[in-house]
Amino acid sequence: MKYLAEIGMSVSVCEGCGITWAAPIKWHEERIQDHKTFYCPNGCKRYYPQENKEERLARLLDQERSCCIAAREEANTLERQTRAYKGHVTRLKKKLGN
Repeated sequence: MKYLAEIGMSVSVCEGCGITWAAPIKWHEERIQDHKTFYCPNGCKRYYPQENKEERLARLLDQERSCCIAAREEANTLERQTRAYKGHVTRLKKKLGN
């Protein structure tokens, strides 16, 4: 006697018509990852618009990179200003010394 492999199922409720239905967990996880359109058993068009974990982490990484770049640019600007002020002070000291 042959046995079919056990398949884990994910139970969902359609937000459009309220039907409860099940699909393989792997298929469900793929739809969350790729945001592809699918249909409930009654034909309601569905998809998962929310960002998945990888997308959220990539967005946060981009935000942190942008913040880091902005902070580095601000530090460079302040360093240039500091050098300019030191130059002014040096020139004024030399003028007062003469």
